[in-house]
Amino acid sequence: MMSGNFLFISGQEIIVVLLIVLLLFGSKEIPKLARTFGKGMKEFKRATDDIKKEFESSTPEIAEDFRKIKRNLTKDANEIKNNLTKDAEEIARGVKKNLDVD
Repeated sequence: MMSGNFLFISGQEIIVVLLIVLLLFGSKEIPKLARTFGKGMKEFKRATDDIKKEFESSTPEIAEDFRKIKRNLTKDANEIKNNLTKDAEEIARGVKKNLDVD
């Protein structure tokens, strides 16, 4: 973990950014900017939480759908295998019968 770095920005870079913000907006505007930024972050977190809850609530349904698909595919594969085995046995009997006749 990178200690002393916040989002890969060093302490000196943070101070430079804060000084630029202070020069551009003045000391009276900084609290307003901070509040606006805080509200934006709060809304972003709320939206992220909503997406996470929706994903978590739909995950069991999706998992069950995948289980049903797997069961159906396994059943179909077993049927195909059994049919192919029967066909191969019939062909083998036919070939043996033809060889025995000659």
